[in-house]
Amino acid sequence: MRLAAGTVIDAHLEKGRGPVATVLVQSGTLRIGDNLVVGHIFGKVRALLDDRGRKMKEAGPATPAVVTGLPDVPTAGDVFQVVSSEKVARTIASQRAEQYRVATLAQTRRVTLADLSAQVGKGAVKDLNLVLKADSNGSVEALKGSLLKIQDPQVQIKVVFEGVGPVTESDILLAAVSNALVIAFNVKPDQQAQKAAEREKVDIRNYDVVYNVTNDIERAIKGLYEPTFVQVWEGRAEVLTPIKIPKLGVIAGSRVQDGKITSGSTAKLLRDNKPIHEGQIAGLKRFKDDVKEVVAGLECGIRIDGYQDFLQGDVIESYQVKQA
Repeated sequence: MRLAAGTVIDAHLEKGRGPVATVLVQSGTLRIGDNLVVGHIFGKVRALLDDRGRKMKEAGPATPAVVTGLPDVPTAGDVFQVVSSEKVARTIASQRAEQYRVATLAQTRRVTLADLSAQVGKGAVKDLNLVLKADSNGSVEALKGSLLKIQDPQVQIKVVFEGVGPVTESDILLAAVSNALVIAFNVKPDQQAQKAAEREKVDIRNYDVVYNVTNDIERAIKGLYEPTFVQVWEGRAEVLTPIKIPKLGVIAGSRVQDGKITSGSTAKLLRDNKPIHEGQIAGLKRFKDDVKEVVAGLECGIRIDGYQDFLQGDVIESYQVKQA
């Protein structure tokens, strides 16, 4: 039995179904349950549909088919192949991802729009590398086309990677080694990607209008970009009971519901969904120990500068102010 191989004709992210790829089988027979490798992505074929949306058990040579089961959206034109096992698929995909990252190694200093604008203002010649992720192939092409039309004698724009779907950890790692900005158009980073971006200090720019992307880039490469500062939400905790501690006063005995609470971040205290105080988180305690952060599902004591009148049911939201 010959294992299937072919080409991705189209791919997109579909609500309720996740990544969906239309492929053309060129050799062998593609079947439900096959282990599939497409570029650096691997997965198992969960469903096969024909061009009318009817279920298929298999697709032979010269047959187009809609495939679900991949964890990420492949790029149109990518070659797919069926392999003998999930282990083989994982190994091939991992090797390809590593090869791609190595091939795009660049300086390790992370670029931001504000940094680029400052460097241009000093007369430095720079390349601006971009990783583009969007909600569809059409959006990627429109965004890429608009960005590559921007011309400047000092700055050359290079798209080092483009793809469809949410920003993933591999996108962040690629941006890190290629000193690139990540442009996320109508998509968001997943949890692992967000952690990787914080760790690698990669700048993710979120947009939903093409003009806003090109306007920010143009102003940056002309040295006119003025950074703004935004509140980046971190987490949310509910106050269970006020706790009086000698020499410290009253802290909020709380349970973290979402995200994380970090010492040093800014806290908004909400009562009946209305903000009543804002101040720095001056300390966190887990039992008797001082800690730097507490994640969802855990209980802790939260001390907020300038406030002690906590009530059961109060909500504490933490955020950091970061340069946009």
